[in-house]
Amino acid sequence: MPDAFQRFDAHVHVGAWQTPDFAGHASDLADVRRVLGQAGFTGALVMPTDDGDNDGLARALAQAPDEPGGPRFLMAAWVDPHRPDDTLDFLERRGPLVRALKCHPSFARLPLTAPVYRPFLAYAREHDLPIVTHCGRWREVAGFEVALEAAAEFPQVSFVLSHMGGDGPTLVAGAAAAIRERGLDRVHLGTESIREPWVVGRAIDVLGADRLVFGSDHNLNHPASFLAVIDALGLSHGERERILGGNARTLFDPARFHANPT
Repeated sequence: MPDAFQRFDAHVHVGAWQTPDFAGHASDLADVRRVLGQAGFTGALVMPTDDGDNDGLARALAQAPDEPGGPRFLMAAWVDPHRPDDTLDFLERRGPLVRALKCHPSFARLPLTAPVYRPFLAYAREHDLPIVTHCGRWREVAGFEVALEAAAEFPQVSFVLSHMGGDGPTLVAGAAAAIRERGLDRVHLGTESIREPWVVGRAIDVLGADRLVFGSDHNLNHPASFLAVIDALGLSHGERERILGGNARTLFDPARFHANPT
């Protein structure tokens, strides 16, 4: 596996949070690079915070110095369904830079099955981009069930369900079981915010290590915390490699992985 994918964090935010819940917490690209490097990560999928500043992140990536041995980045564009023309304009201008689309139904207060998301799901299908979508406990809007409806309608698109489908043992178990029962082979679970190793382990038992993608939700969390969750499972070398980087390599296309996109 290429060095850049030895440890890959597939859920990293850059910028300042707008929601009062996160008290204005912010990190720039240099902060993120430092934290990931200290934790031993050599690559990451970076995305804006809820400010949705795709252009700002793209500029920061273009200007970031290439540090030998430091983490390198891919970009996920934040989808704002309330300003679809702005997001589509960004994708038209900077599409080659983007390797995934990030949707956050809870912040948007719209389910992924809402008509306004359809152009973005179609864009992902046309450009072979994964959808990274927040899943949570607001089941009507951000439940894993809604995400799986979208995945079933767009079977050519790969999906990563953040927080393993909802950030709770019963939700994670329900998501894993539903994915298997519905035969949704292109749906993955992102491990961000899951603190209990046994929850991750049960999902591996149901879906296999091929369907889990490591994520930390930095800058809100520290990647080392969730690396410890994976390490606590006592996985085989192959399983650990797939979760910490191999599955990301398959999803996010290493041929287009580079440090300073322009």
